[in-house]
Amino acid sequence: MTEVTFYTRRQCGLCDDAAAELRRLSGELRFSIVERDIDGDADLRARYNDVVPVIAIGDAVIAHAPIDLAALRTALASALVQR
Repeated sequence: MTEVTFYTRRQCGLCDDAAAELRRLSGELRFSIVERDIDGDADLRARYNDVVPVIAIGDAVIAHAPIDLAALRTALASALVQR
């Protein structure tokens, strides 16, 4: 099963919305979610501070803030097919 990495932080409304959509899509598109709190890692915070939430598969960023939830499914499905 493909892992989708979800870069997030606490008290982030956009992150909460994206997390809910990822959980919903994970059953349909069959992927697992690995959450990473960027505030616990200086390198991640430097890389993603201004664009969380960030959704990636491997090194490829699939989406970042602001995330169009309707387009997220299409982007994920396309990226997962390529794997």
